[in-house]
Amino acid sequence: MNTLFQELEDTLDRATEDAQYWDAALKIVVDILGGTGALIPATNPFFRGTWMAGTKEMKEALPSYINEGWVRNDPREAVLGLMMERGYACDHDVFADRAERDAIPIYRDYLYPLNFGVHYSIRILTPNGYWAMTVHFDNDHPPISACDVVLIERIQAMFAKATAQADETAHKRIAAFAQFFKGTESEVFVLDVDGKECFSINSSGKIQTRARLGDVIPDEMSAALGAEIRELCSSDPTLSMSRAYQFNIAAKSSSVLIIQIPPNLRHFFMHFKVCAIRTECSDTTALKQSCLRETYGLSAAEITTVELLVAGKTPNMIAELLSVKASTVRQRLKQIFEKTQVNSQVELIGMHNRL
Repeated sequence: MNTLFQELEDTLDRATEDAQYWDAALKIVVDILGGTGALIPATNPFFRGTWMAGTKEMKEALPSYINEGWVRNDPREAVLGLMMERGYACDHDVFADRAERDAIPIYRDYLYPLNFGVHYSIRILTPNGYWAMTVHFDNDHPPISACDVVLIERIQAMFAKATAQADETAHKRIAAFAQFFKGTESEVFVLDVDGKECFSINSSGKIQTRARLGDVIPDEMSAALGAEIRELCSSDPTLSMSRAYQFNIAAKSSSVLIIQIPPNLRHFFMHFKVCAIRTECSDTTALKQSCLRETYGLSAAEITTVELLVAGKTPNMIAELLSVKASTVRQRLKQIFEKTQVNSQVELIGMHNRL
């Protein structure tokens, strides 16, 4: 058992640096408790999207849980409620009579055939509140024992320590990411999936001032663009999606680039999913943007790429900033070359300077 706990500690150390290891950590929890699978579901919509931590068995079972409607009105919510009160709970605590449980459709028709008939719900403390770790067991597994409680409390302490470290690491990485824009007169914000929580990042890269989505994009635009931002937040990070917007306020032109924060910069338990870079353009910059858009037919994303290139960023740096693959930036540059009738990055920068 001590060997498994040492393996869990080592894996959680890796998870604080790389989110993919939360899955491996849950597999070790299953081995420690003797379960059949485990999952850390994101019950708060701020945290949904991108990925979910779980073992292979549980992830394979999720599609049918959702598509067949078991997710709606799941009677095991009562187990979660009890877990929040005392730190852990089990099906036996709510459905003590096996015959009663056998008659419940979700057990009879979904959980029992998968051999997931009993589950422990374990409260995990994170910097963003309590989360639930669900560990599933075979259909005839007994209630939580005194020995189980000792193991559960040890696991809880290890996960609380790891999530705190992951949160600190993620904030440092986002702060370092913001340094790309230091001295560019750009404001950097981080937003949650609905734009209801928004914080600015100061010049030293610290996440500090609470803001509104309306501080990044005008209210009349933010309402209309909310669906696009939510799509971006919940998209698969491998799709490398981003959005670029331009607008005028009081005769001043501004541009906003919104990207999903790359998973390597944040962590599973962090509800901030989007980084928004807002830049107020000078009259000259606004005119150049207008020319690139109206004369050459460049899209907002292509204009952003040109401006980053002119600012001295390499294609690889641009790819990191825009949360896209370097090959995507190179392909975009080829399209820009064709539209502007230049043959190289040097010619493109020269053309931009002459506008």
